[in-house]
Amino acid sequence: MKKKCMVPYLILIPFFAIPSGCAYNKTSSPELLVDNQQIAITVQPETARTDCDTVVITCIDYRFAIANQEFINETLGLKDNYDHISIPGSIYNLVNPETRALLFSKFALSVRLHLINRVVIISHRDCGGYGGSTAFGSEIAEYETQTADLRKARALLLEKYPTLQIDLFLESLVQEGGETKVHFEKVL
Repeated sequence: MKKKCMVPYLILIPFFAIPSGCAYNKTSSPELLVDNQQIAITVQPETARTDCDTVVITCIDYRFAIANQEFINETLGLKDNYDHISIPGSIYNLVNPETRALLFSKFALSVRLHLINRVVIISHRDCGGYGGSTAFGSEIAEYETQTADLRKARALLLEKYPTLQIDLFLESLVQEGGETKVHFEKVL
């Protein structure tokens, strides 16, 4: 009887003893908000307004986060003028009937609260929502699936919101001269 009770504990011990992923952070960053300390960041007057005209939908993948912000703010010129919906698998969740309602609910909230007339959707290659690049069997199959899904997402949004301007982009990590860069391709 005692051996049967011990088995679950032996299974759980390695789970708690072995840190994994983001839960294990070796950085020595100082404690934030210790003793109710507050942090204040100044914003531009344009940021303080209550409307914007664009919604940007991206994946949460950290590999693309900084490049996405630069692309959205600088290249597209949307700084201080967009809502940002970032969800794992972004576009996959919109074209998948089982998860579509979740993304549509977040999108509808943005449309209702702000004066949205444009949507920018950025999908990326090697997306975990799809199972990564290996799930497709080839780069061509991955590209064709993701560009088709981006177009399907545009059609789904236009079905409910026919006056929207919708811009689609597919991004990928590319090695150039010993550096890793993020390339953005507009999908028509």
